[in-house]
Amino acid sequence: MNRAGMTLLPLIFLFLIVGILPLAADSNIKLEYVAGTGMEIHTNPQGARVFIDGVERGVTPFFLSDMIAETYNVVLRKETYADREFKAVIFNNSRLVVTMDIEIALGYVDINVLKEEDSPASLPFHPQVSARAADKTITSISLSNNNTASTRLPIGNQTIQARAFGWEDASVTVLISGQNITFTEIVMKPAAFTMTNTSQSRRRFNPLNSSNLGVTEFRFEVSSPGTGTVKILDSEENIVYTKHLDQFNTWIQHVTWDGSDSEGNLLPQGYYTVLIETMGLPQFAQDEDENETHLKRLRTEINYSLNIFPLSLESGIAGLAFAPMPHVLPAGSYQINAGLLFGNFWLPLGANDGSYAFGFPFKINMRFAPLERMELTTVFNINPYIEHNAGWGLSGSVKYNFFDGSGSVPLAFAAGASYAWASKTGDSQLSPGKGAGIYTPLSLEISSFSLVLCPAAFWHGPEGIAPDLLLSAGVHYHGSWLTSGISARYEFGFKEDNEARFLTGAEINLFPPPSNIVFLIQGGIWIKSSNLGGYGGVGIGFIY
Repeated sequence: MNRAGMTLLPLIFLFLIVGILPLAADSNIKLEYVAGTGMEIHTNPQGARVFIDGVERGVTPFFLSDMIAETYNVVLRKETYADREFKAVIFNNSRLVVTMDIEIALGYVDINVLKEEDSPASLPFHPQVSARAADKTITSISLSNNNTASTRLPIGNQTIQARAFGWEDASVTVLISGQNITFTEIVMKPAAFTMTNTSQSRRRFNPLNSSNLGVTEFRFEVSSPGTGTVKILDSEENIVYTKHLDQFNTWIQHVTWDGSDSEGNLLPQGYYTVLIETMGLPQFAQDEDENETHLKRLRTEINYSLNIFPLSLESGIAGLAFAPMPHVLPAGSYQINAGLLFGNFWLPLGANDGSYAFGFPFKINMRFAPLERMELTTVFNINPYIEHNAGWGLSGSVKYNFFDGSGSVPLAFAAGASYAWASKTGDSQLSPGKGAGIYTPLSLEISSFSLVLCPAAFWHGPEGIAPDLLLSAGVHYHGSWLTSGISARYEFGFKEDNEARFLTGAEINLFPPPSNIVFLIQGGIWIKSSNLGGYGGVGIGFIY
């Protein structure tokens, strides 16, 4: 190597020390040399302005090929973000690629939250403070024991908000600077006692339903410490239940009623009036008006015919796995489930060259009652098979209940319709398949048992106008935290090449108190011509 080369090596080494090593020490910066020339810069987020030796050259993502071998001073600037500055060493035979995160610029702010003068000394004062930027970003701020804080917030306008139970909300807008400390005070006033946003979870409920399904919850909000009572009156305005509430120490209040009287005995079916009476504590009142009683009146119904319990959606319409049932949820109630099956399943003609396949189908389903006596369901299924391509399908149904079995005649009856679409191997395995169906489920109600019978007609598509006939039957048991049943379905088609299919299975749903979570275990077999298969399954869900 000649003398000029020997002289150049130390200079290159010096460039590396000055320009690259400081960057490598920053974990938010990644740089590498690749084939090419010049420099490219990528930032997260994008849109940073690029200044090279004091001259603005573009915004990120930034590309510049025409650069001579030299060391450059690069500055990146983006509004509300901190400047990033580094040295870039450029060589003739390589391209410098810089990737980095740019951080939001922060400034210091000192916050002091105070009580208004002459405020009650005994009124608890535990403010919660947060900051909201112009882009709606909210930052929680922790206060010290003396209700002060020194923190860093993004520069620009910030609205500092303070909230404390028993005090009026207060806020102040400040401009956070990157150069100076911003000082701000928030003065809070005692709040007058109010009661707002009164509601109840269920206007109709059955105390015999399990856990949370057999109660109603009254909710309301108060602004400051106080006390209250909840009274239940029957149709003749007699007080049948009274509950004295503990002193309020937070905004949102919950009171649960299980349909019993003050002695714990279940009340008869009918309509009841709910009186929620609240009052602020005298020692915190600012004037005499705050000592007035606040009264809210609600109306609720105890109805022992409202049975909320989980049902299967395997057949495309709620009921047992292979027998739709006439029962529907009360208006506003819903059930959501996710389940996994495993076993051998029949595939529709044309889906494959065999008669059945082994797989692990997964499905998510929901049933919901938007109106009294009406129930909607929807099912989404994915079918992964070991030896065949996965498929998926989507189905929905509507059911209307005409008789619920609670009258003198213990019969329940409903009518429903369903429609299902599926890809080549996406048919829901335990349902009739893709197409449209009409169902008329009927059940005889004997104590906790339902004897179910459901004839149905099902059209699979444009192959013919004659539908398949489906005949389903089953027995369902309904307990306080368990339901179980066995069911079977016979599918008969009128086409010459359409062989009948028979399916049968058993299922258990567990929904132990006090939660509303449902656990499902099921299994069964199917027969189609000379083919026989079996399946098992588990699931988990939520019912309300």
